[in-house]
Amino acid sequence: MMQQIQPGPVAATPAASTNHPDSGAPAVEAPPKQVATAMERLSRAARLIADIRIGADRLLEALFLAAESPHQSNKIIQFLVKEESVMRQYFQDLRVLGKQLEDSGVLNGSLKSRGNSWGLHMPLVCPDGAVVAYAWKRQLAGQAGASAVDRTRLALKAFTDQKRRFFPHLEDEAFCIDRGLVTAKKFRGSQGLVTGHRDLLNKEGSVSDIITNLQLMAPDVRIFTYQRLDWLKRASALSTDHPGSSSNEHTYQNSNNLRSGLGNTVVLAADQIAVIELLVPSVFRAVVSLHPAGSMSPEAVAFFSTDEGGNYVHSRGLSVFHVFKHITGHADKALQYFQSVDMDISLSLLLRWICSYRTLFTDACSKCQRLLMMDKSLALVLPPVHRTYQITSATKTSPNQLPSSDKSQSCDFIFAYHIGCAADDT
Repeated sequence: MMQQIQPGPVAATPAASTNHPDSGAPAVEAPPKQVATAMERLSRAARLIADIRIGADRLLEALFLAAESPHQSNKIIQFLVKEESVMRQYFQDLRVLGKQLEDSGVLNGSLKSRGNSWGLHMPLVCPDGAVVAYAWKRQLAGQAGASAVDRTRLALKAFTDQKRRFFPHLEDEAFCIDRGLVTAKKFRGSQGLVTGHRDLLNKEGSVSDIITNLQLMAPDVRIFTYQRLDWLKRASALSTDHPGSSSNEHTYQNSNNLRSGLGNTVVLAADQIAVIELLVPSVFRAVVSLHPAGSMSPEAVAFFSTDEGGNYVHSRGLSVFHVFKHITGHADKALQYFQSVDMDISLSLLLRWICSYRTLFTDACSKCQRLLMMDKSLALVLPPVHRTYQITSATKTSPNQLPSSDKSQSCDFIFAYHIGCAADDT
């Protein structure tokens, strides 16, 4: 049974700190201190609501236990009584906090009487995570329409980000029209990519052939294969393992070992491969899932730091680091592009493109020639997180035309760009 969460000292907060209309202070002004107080109270209200939801889950859990274990009814009844008193205290604290917010002007009668047609009284969640109440923001900005404009701008930005991630081809077509380019030109470039490498990549008849050729091209990239359940276990254990440890991994063997089963490591048959992990120590970990297992059809891809571990480390997860969040979003576009070019070679193209991130923290931007650049939208200094996927190494130089000493470096022909520099070049 989970431990009780004691109610926060919300009721003990003196209501006298709020600005009452008859206290002599002007009601139309909102000093920064009062704004900070309102923000702190909104945060406490959110925490109380979360505690109430947790308490409701506990009550439901106790009811299920009572139905399954009648012999423990006395203990469950005592728990229900205690939880009921705690929930009552939460609701009482929330009422007091709501009254304080009404007195301070965040929630007032004039806003409620407007029918909430635009929801302007709701808090505004800024891109940096800060929460600003619309009522206070209007008073500070000096114009009632400021909050509506900000709300529209943020909604448009969120829609644009989602469109770029899930429908990258729409953005590419609009970009070509705006630049006066012909869409057929890009299509011909894509066909050139396929024509230049079709004979070479079509010889890779299985996942094992793709991985074997990839190891020759990028020997410094460690490649591991898993079944789905095995990867879930591995991801959960990553947080306790030393970075780069391969004690529990199904290390990929060559085709002879796959057939014979020789070697000291656990060999995974090619038709059982559902997850491919590409690891560059101290740089990144990429997770690619295949559907169905053993096929050459990539389903999803995600990038993570080599120090990350947990249940969220999978092909549809998101890293806790901004760098790898951006790369994952960019990889979604690359995956869809490769699938639109040719499904039969999309896995091979994707894995070669992933290997280009080996130089994530060493290659300078191909446009500004700098390694680090300030991203104004996030106020963060980031390396070049974008790699070109529409013009890959196949369009520049075919591996068959490279000297044997340079074939392993064909991934490095892909250009690197910062987020701000990529808009005009990729």
